[in-house]
Amino acid sequence: MQIETIQRYKTLTRRDLESLAVLVVDDEPMVRETLDLFFQNLGILNIQTVDSGEKAVDEINRGRYDYVFMDLMMPGINGIETLKRIRESQQLTSVIIMTGYPSMDSVIEAMRNGASDFLLKPFRLQDIKISLERIQKFHLLMEKNWLLYQELEEKKEVEKLNNELQHKIRVQTVMYNIVDSLSRINRSEDLYNYLVKKSIESCNAKKACFMIYEHGNSNLMVLSQRGHEGLKPGTRISLRESPKGGRILDRSYVDLLFTETAEGGLFPDGRSYNNGFMWIPFNIRNQPFGVLIVAEKEEEKAFDDEDEFILMFLAERTALNIENMALYDNLMESLMASLMSLMGAIEAKDPYTQQHSSRVTEYSLKTARIMGCSHDDIQRLESISPIHDIGKIGIHDSILNKPGNLTEQEFRQIRKHPLIGVNIVSPLGMDSEEKAIIRNHHERWDGKGYPDGLRGINIPRLARILSVADAFDAMKSSRAYRKALPFSKCLKELRDNSGTQFDPEVVEAALTVFTG
Repeated sequence: MQIETIQRYKTLTRRDLESLAVLVVDDEPMVRETLDLFFQNLGILNIQTVDSGEKAVDEINRGRYDYVFMDLMMPGINGIETLKRIRESQQLTSVIIMTGYPSMDSVIEAMRNGASDFLLKPFRLQDIKISLERIQKFHLLMEKNWLLYQELEEKKEVEKLNNELQHKIRVQTVMYNIVDSLSRINRSEDLYNYLVKKSIESCNAKKACFMIYEHGNSNLMVLSQRGHEGLKPGTRISLRESPKGGRILDRSYVDLLFTETAEGGLFPDGRSYNNGFMWIPFNIRNQPFGVLIVAEKEEEKAFDDEDEFILMFLAERTALNIENMALYDNLMESLMASLMSLMGAIEAKDPYTQQHSSRVTEYSLKTARIMGCSHDDIQRLESISPIHDIGKIGIHDSILNKPGNLTEQEFRQIRKHPLIGVNIVSPLGMDSEEKAIIRNHHERWDGKGYPDGLRGINIPRLARILSVADAFDAMKSSRAYRKALPFSKCLKELRDNSGTQFDPEVVEAALTVFTG
């Protein structure tokens, strides 16, 4: 009968049964022996029987048991008290209470203290197997539930890590882009515009403004802004003393900048942010230089720590670029001043060519503006035109100031001055277009010029412009070997040589300058 009962229940496999540990607690020897034999027939190998609650607690404390079959009424500590102590041991043990005198109170108390099931004496051995099956199914269900929970938690953790990784990748990408972009900016105006544009893009904001201190830090002047209608670069914003100490922006400007204003005004000295705006101070060599203000995040979201981190990084890198530009500009001014001194020395040797470079510069700039040259090209001409003949310092005075015609050998020496000039300025870090002004201002449109024999549009445009200005001033100035040509003759020479010596487009623009 028992064997048939065992084979009807297939939920617990032989392997499951062999791995189980069972403890039987009952003061009746017959019950203990019967259950011991039954569990052996089931295939359970680890079975222990005791006759009291005290011994049961000792067994639980010594080893692990999956199931405890325990009588409710025993001498010494009863089943409920034993159950409490088993629970205190915090072992994952299923306790099945066996009793012949159940009451509702005892059932409730036993369940409250962790009992998994009840067997009413006298019970059939089949009932024990059913109880095992039921509890095992419950355990399997709980295990699956726990695994699902763990899987869900792991998925949430992976999603969290992915989100954090995406944020870090975004921040790193933004930082790399900032560094890469700043490395290609060499004009202050472009730098300030980039700062405002990038701060808006990085924080998904609608407004941004960059201002610098002036007049002993009593005012702020707008250098660049986006999103503020009517607020132009050059606008001055006054600062006033705060009742709480420090300085704050004028209230009318705060209202202009933000939809949500700061109570009492906006303090520009320290970095901070709230739902409506963020401001970041700019310091150069630990001295206040300016302040960046960003406002109105898209979709009415609030600025956060990530926004602050990116803007602080942008501010630090931009401040470093500003300082480097200032140092570079100072160095270049010093070098250019030295070169201008050399040019003055060259022109001082020849009274006929005094102020030649300044006039050529003036003509070149006017011509370039008529031709619609870019701001960068205008600046290049303004910087390089005054020293376009710097290479003549390497030509002997006897050749430069010779009153008669030059010999072929002397002319070959004169033709070297563009290359000598390029060699002089090359260590200064000028770009190729700037050096081309010096190198190629004696090239001809027909390709018969020097030093490279370039033809047509292959001659750099700025060199073509300076070439016409240089030739015009040379013709209308007295030289050691000839007197100045009449103004009309100078204009005629330009027209006659347009398309051969000179770029026709440049000649047309230059004639407008000379006759205007």
